[in-house]
Amino acid sequence: MRRAEAAGWAGRYTRGMMDVRLVTINLSGVSDGWFEGRREALVSGLRALELDLVCLQEVASRGSPYPYDQVEDLTERLELPFACFSPYGNPEEIESRERGGVAIVSRWPFRMVETLPLPPGKVGPDARVASLVSFTHPHGEFHVLATHLSWPLDASAVRSEQLRYAMARVCDLGWDQPGARFILAGDLNAVESEPGIAHLTEHLQDAYRGRHPDLPGLTWTHENPLVWYDAPDRRVDYLFVDRAAEVVAADVVLCDPECPASDHYGVFGHFRWNLA
Repeated sequence: MRRAEAAGWAGRYTRGMMDVRLVTINLSGVSDGWFEGRREALVSGLRALELDLVCLQEVASRGSPYPYDQVEDLTERLELPFACFSPYGNPEEIESRERGGVAIVSRWPFRMVETLPLPPGKVGPDARVASLVSFTHPHGEFHVLATHLSWPLDASAVRSEQLRYAMARVCDLGWDQPGARFILAGDLNAVESEPGIAHLTEHLQDAYRGRHPDLPGLTWTHENPLVWYDAPDRRVDYLFVDRAAEVVAADVVLCDPECPASDHYGVFGHFRWNLA
């Protein structure tokens, strides 16, 4: 990072505080006009948010026969120098143009990266994963679990099992302890009434719901022209954060139906921890 850029980013930090700005979004791979417009809509929208992290699901990162690497491209375009990729657990998902895995691109380096296979879904080859990452922030360390859970509408029990399994690993790592600074992000494919979401809210803050208690916060909606299959409009993409964090802001983003970045809208969060 050049000196002027470093000074600019240092100016964003509040003395005695740790700030993290991030978005989670399901990209739907390189389908549905990625090169014809979605790519530019995504990059311009993310740049405007001055992000530190982007958590991506259904992101393509592979070689032949699809030499284009979506993660590498976005790392360069967003000028976020660090990236990690956790591939889904079966060849059909990995090799599809629409799917490949879960990725995080970051302003800060990784101290630890782990790919955690989750309990499999019941429909088709559905081998989901979580990416668990510890970051070296200028003011200390924080941790992120990014994931993408099973999709069928009637798979609530599977999603609940996947979340409990992932959170058990979080506990093993000590990321649930006071002062650990923890974020859970991703396309959970679950509505708020599901047991898995209730389990998370017992331990973590639902960032969007905390800031917008009365708004639907839809991230999968037929207002988006890229939504193609017949399912109810719903909120399925989330950011959760530990209860010690201040949720400075949380919003649904990348949600212009005239210029969609994906078939999902994104969720933005700005979190702050008091280091005193």
